[in-house]
Amino acid sequence: MSAALCDVAVLGGGPAGAGVALALRAQTQLSVTLVERTAHDAPRIGETLPPDARLPLVRLGVWDGFMRDGHLPSRGTASCWGSSWVGYHDTLMSPWGSAWHLDRARFDASLCAQVAERGGTVRTATTLIACEELGAEGYRLHLSHPMEGTSTLGARFVVDATGWKAVFAMAQGARRRVVDRCFALYGDFRLRAGMAFSTQALVEACPEGWWYSALLPGGRVVVALVGDGESLRGVHPRAPEEWLSLLARTRPTRERLEACDFTGEPLRAVPAPVSLLDRPHGARWLAVGDAACTYDPLSSQGISKALGSALLAAEALQQQLRGRPNALDAYAAQVSQGFAGHLRTRDHYYRQERRWPDAPFWRNRREALASSALAA
Repeated sequence: MSAALCDVAVLGGGPAGAGVALALRAQTQLSVTLVERTAHDAPRIGETLPPDARLPLVRLGVWDGFMRDGHLPSRGTASCWGSSWVGYHDTLMSPWGSAWHLDRARFDASLCAQVAERGGTVRTATTLIACEELGAEGYRLHLSHPMEGTSTLGARFVVDATGWKAVFAMAQGARRRVVDRCFALYGDFRLRAGMAFSTQALVEACPEGWWYSALLPGGRVVVALVGDGESLRGVHPRAPEEWLSLLARTRPTRERLEACDFTGEPLRAVPAPVSLLDRPHGARWLAVGDAACTYDPLSSQGISKALGSALLAAEALQQQLRGRPNALDAYAAQVSQGFAGHLRTRDHYYRQERRWPDAPFWRNRREALASSALAA
């Protein structure tokens, strides 16, 4: 068993975790070790980057690298929401340029590579299996790697960027307050050679929830149906026939997919809760990105929220380690305020869709919106 020490251990190598590590290495002399459980070789959900995400990418010093990575510029979004007509939100006049559809695995791997370039330690394919609290000395983390075996990592401070599961924060006693529970069933299509496909992402409401589709780099088209346990009862990831049957009942989504072929690969089921940790920090740890709170995927703000959250978290951590009292409490207040603002915006958009008031999904959303108001 090998052992190592660092000032800050970041658990999770997605945009939130890598963002914190990048900010700390750029702004401080703190030693940072980033621990990512995958080797960045598995499919990841979250492909849309809105134009204003350029701002945190510039602040993190990774914009030039992002531009070299070959992601697909997008003219914005289209939506069939609240009526049968398709509306368009074009980014042509955006002061920050285009939106982007990402090669998500490349995006995450690139951020982690730049952490290493800045002197951080990056450990991929590494899993947290246990942790010990050491009082003023921080934590001893027990890690496992399939080839290297087990090891320990001592850290003065831990950043939990493990996504909605918030593995470390939950182990410290934090609990997730869930306002709404949905999930998404994702399927993959392939654009046929010589065919055209809009670079705009499309959202289309339906009785069962709403569909999302977008072209990604390399001619891959991702399609998702977001619903809940009642509206999607009987739709299973390994038997896509019912999912495809529901897809055939759409109009703009079905029409744009006429240029594509379904790959036949199993669907991927991904939880999509709207939730907030009851406390996103302790004395020597904090949660960031989806570990701290999760937004409705309708907002398409997951990645940009993660990057913005990373900058806030890095600043709060620096102030905490410099001895500023209440720095982490101020961070928690910012997380809570952002979540409350998201609930208000989400409420506005869901109330616009009134075509299927008795369908389970939309009836359940009305109840969830009432819970959102209470949470806010």
